[in-house]
Amino acid sequence: MANSKEHGDRNRLLSQKLFDEADYFDWSITVAFYSAIHFVENRLFPCIINEQHCKNINDVKFAYKMDGRHASRERLVFDRLREIGPYYKWLDDKSRYARYTTFKINKNEAEKAIQYLNKIYKYCYPDIND
Repeated sequence: MANSKEHGDRNRLLSQKLFDEADYFDWSITVAFYSAIHFVENRLFPCIINEQHCKNINDVKFAYKMDGRHASRERLVFDRLREIGPYYKWLDDKSRYARYTTFKINKNEAEKAIQYLNKIYKYCYPDIND
């Protein structure tokens, strides 16, 4: 099974490919968000929250006493990775919009998603020149 970084890298390449092909900007954004999930989780875990050792997002849900994985992850990102929190939230919000409201996403929004994903990547992997 691929580790989180490998999975994130694969999704990142697919997000860029979908952007370059210019047919599925909605999916470029969605895949960028899922790539970001892998990168931030790889950076964050394991961690300690409220004296509880957390190895995954389900442990975080329990430690924060929250219901949803996405909400728990977002809180953890803003608690521990503040600098990239707004980029992560934008990707989350925009990917939900693309999935559940409309697939009609313009090139500028998709380009912004790629830029935000790259900022998240560089923050999570500062020692990798990419």
